[in-house]
Amino acid sequence: MADEPTVKLYLGDCLDILPTLGKVDAVVTDPPYGLSFPYHSYVDSRFNLIRLIRLVMPLLHEMADNVFVLCGPSQITLYPEPDWVAAITWNTTGSFGKYGYSQWTPLLCYGSDLDGFGNVNNVMKTDTLTINGGAGVGFQRTKDEKEHSCPKPLNMMQMIANRFTLPGCTVLDPFMGSGTTGVACVRTGRRFIGIEIDEDYFKIAQKRIAEAQAQLPLFPPSNNGLHLTAAPGGLWNNVDDSGAAAGEP
Repeated sequence: MADEPTVKLYLGDCLDILPTLGKVDAVVTDPPYGLSFPYHSYVDSRFNLIRLIRLVMPLLHEMADNVFVLCGPSQITLYPEPDWVAAITWNTTGSFGKYGYSQWTPLLCYGSDLDGFGNVNNVMKTDTLTINGGAGVGFQRTKDEKEHSCPKPLNMMQMIANRFTLPGCTVLDPFMGSGTTGVACVRTGRRFIGIEIDEDYFKIAQKRIAEAQAQLPLFPPSNNGLHLTAAPGGLWNNVDDSGAAAGEP
């Protein structure tokens, strides 16, 4: 384990890559929403989302005892029944939904909660997490977050990592997008495995995660490298500790 990289990134379809991976401690992910968002490599229809859920959720449950899925209020019933539904809330008006300003998002929780009472990882043990100020929601997203069609704010993903996972554990995100979950894991001391089907989003995630590692080295330098790979025929093979992909200028 000491020689294992703290981050592994895969370019390809998660349905192809997940069966090749072993067990992880937790899944934290934000799949497509079926709301016709303009993703580069995926048609975001409700039909495709239902199919994706049917195929991917059994794989995730095989890999991890704890699975946490962000979705919208109108997608909750499309997923298998969770053990609990937590909520992420914010107090600003950066986004608008069918019933006015949208100020919360569900987090579907599968598996048992962390041990302890009162606080875990210096976070109150609650099923409602609040983003102060609403930064990163709707039109208040940062420049990096706007690179993706439907990103989640970094402060939200850090809260989820701290509240529902333990430092040093391995977190998987099979719908990595622009890498926000990976950045959150680096910044909170978790190991991370990310899968992304779109090459453009993958490159953004690679850059953001490498920058986060350089800014906040939470593990010994010998462990602090990215490892990238690809589905057969894909672009990426591996990287050195500097985050430069093999063959990349």
